[in-house]
Amino acid sequence: MTLHATRGAALLSWVNSLHVADPVEAVLQLQDCSIFIKIIDRIHGTEEGQQILKQPVSERLDFVCSFLQKNRKHPSSPECLVSAQKVLEGSELELAKMTMLLLYHSTMSSKSPRDWEQFEYKIQAELAVILKFVLDHEDGLNLNEDLENFLQKAPVPSTCSSTFPEELSPPSHQ
Repeated sequence: MTLHATRGAALLSWVNSLHVADPVEAVLQLQDCSIFIKIIDRIHGTEEGQQILKQPVSERLDFVCSFLQKNRKHPSSPECLVSAQKVLEGSELELAKMTMLLLYHSTMSSKSPRDWEQFEYKIQAELAVILKFVLDHEDGLNLNEDLENFLQKAPVPSTCSSTFPEELSPPSHQ
């Protein structure tokens, strides 16, 4: 299965809102990891990634994966959240996972909340669902698999029903 278009569009809207590079129109444009490194620099408020930008893609990817791993709630967890091989092969799903995790880290480490008003309501709602999903699942034993499943599913249409959509309910630990 592939990345659901609505989820991909919301993630790209967030990336483009940061103005760290020229706007991207497709998740695959993130494959060289340069935009991810610029996002990490923005999260840290440093320019330590500038030297990494001069390195080959594999080293840039290692830098981003290392950041994602050490900034997990449980950094000692042996589970790797991103497959470097799949990124190098051009997996949209893997690149979307990286973007989703950077959105989460950026939001959680921000001293000043971003102005979400700049996004259309549908994008705001989707970004909120993405953040809630990561928050609810960060303790899960299968975060990597959960992220993949989440990114492939169609978003649940927002309704005023009294039942919680599966995506918004807490994870079931089996």
